[in-house]
Amino acid sequence: MPVSAIDSLLFKNLFGTDEIRAVFDDKAYIQRCIDVETALARCQAKLGVISEDAGDAITTACNKVKLDYDRLSRETEIVGYPILPLVRQLTAACNDDVAGYLHWGATTQDIQDTATVLQMKIGLDMIESKLRGLSDALKVHCKKHNDTVMAGRTHLQHALPVTFGYKCAVSLSGVQRHLQRLEQLRSRCLFVQFGGAAGTLASLGSDPDIGVQVRAALAKELDLHDPSITWHAARDGIAEIINFLALVGGTLGKTATDIAFMCSNEVSEVSEPFVPHRGASSTMPQKRNPISSEVILAASKILRSNASLCLDAMLTDFERATGPWHLEWVAVPESFVVV
Repeated sequence: MPVSAIDSLLFKNLFGTDEIRAVFDDKAYIQRCIDVETALARCQAKLGVISEDAGDAITTACNKVKLDYDRLSRETEIVGYPILPLVRQLTAACNDDVAGYLHWGATTQDIQDTATVLQMKIGLDMIESKLRGLSDALKVHCKKHNDTVMAGRTHLQHALPVTFGYKCAVSLSGVQRHLQRLEQLRSRCLFVQFGGAAGTLASLGSDPDIGVQVRAALAKELDLHDPSITWHAARDGIAEIINFLALVGGTLGKTATDIAFMCSNEVSEVSEPFVPHRGASSTMPQKRNPISSEVILAASKILRSNASLCLDAMLTDFERATGPWHLEWVAVPESFVVV
């Protein structure tokens, strides 16, 4: 049974949608890992690193494989990472003459990092769509309530008059800046990762150019950006994405704070959309609690906490970290689900 609110039978739809959970669940993650492995084989075959027919043969076999997820789980617990257990099952599904070329020159973190970036790429597209929808809705309210006068408040006390349209415009400006940030960070953060054991591409032989060519081809094949150098020990890209989500959560959390206050009986300036029994009390029939605002506030706090985790994950030691990377396994999917 689930133990986290983001996939709980009771609470999951308060904190996310089935659509975004389907991007970050276990099977989706493993499929992205397979996508990376097969794309790598195709690129290496085209560049003559492995036999010419190996790329398509590996891709066909891996796309048909029926994974034993119970075995994958057991072996991941022992190994500590899912890639070796996954590669064992994938190579068993390939013909003997090409099986040895699967995972050629790669290391576990190459596959996992690139799979995570593929997930985040999809997630950011979904978030952009939501932000554009929110922007459109706020524009409507800006125009509709341009002259709807209300009390402006400073230090929780009446100050000078403002309009509700003005408040919506302030929120809109934040959303528009987030859309600008999102466009900028794609080219800065959505990189393929391929470096081999220590990140130097040495596993592909003495030719200093072939590794770089494979990495560039892999980036193109997966529709990701090609980094100037391996980044598995420089985690600023992932930290930036999750901190971006925290910024979005901060804007939405501020709006939710104002709405919750404005919904109070003493103020009663706004209310959340009416849905039968939404926000109902088990003891006080007159209550209609601002549940949506409350959940948004909770989600915004989770996002800020996860942003801190990803900043901690940047403190990797030498050329392969001894643990901080694991923090992202918690922070990344949870952040994308709750934002």
